[in-house]
Amino acid sequence: MMFTRHISIFVITALALSLFARESMSAKPKERVLVLGVESKQLNDVQERLLRETIMRQFLAKGYPIVRVMEIESLFHDGQKRQIRKLKEDEVRGLCNDLRAGFACIGSIAPEDGKGVNAIEAEKNYICTIRIYRKDRDAFEEFTLKIAGEKNLYRFFNTMAERIVSKIDSLP
Repeated sequence: MMFTRHISIFVITALALSLFARESMSAKPKERVLVLGVESKQLNDVQERLLRETIMRQFLAKGYPIVRVMEIESLFHDGQKRQIRKLKEDEVRGLCNDLRAGFACIGSIAPEDGKGVNAIEAEKNYICTIRIYRKDRDAFEEFTLKIAGEKNLYRFFNTMAERIVSKIDSLP
């Protein structure tokens, strides 16, 4: 009886420790992610905001804490004339400090061939350049993705958001 109790306690403790270890190995950063603008001649202001919010939802779906839209917007409606899509590195660092964010994501989209109308066209390739600011390293990292245009922006935005977050998820 005593032996069985010790074995049971050992097994329960081992399971609890393995679950804790597994959770801590795959835990997302505790710092919030600040999703800033995506500069593109192919997107108007409303479309760009929808893309930003799609990226935020994807971060949330993957377990990342984010800086909410209203927190970001409050900083841009206090009389300052900053363009959320054209921030300098020092401004991004400052926003991360102001909003208590550990990461910032800012980017651009352009047609792969350098030509195009002011819209995302189906089956045309676009280069998405993303810059990530990592506060813990005080450094910017950049990566590019090639993404095909879709027949509607909803699918294009979702594909782009999934690929961006997946790429960031794989960074060391």
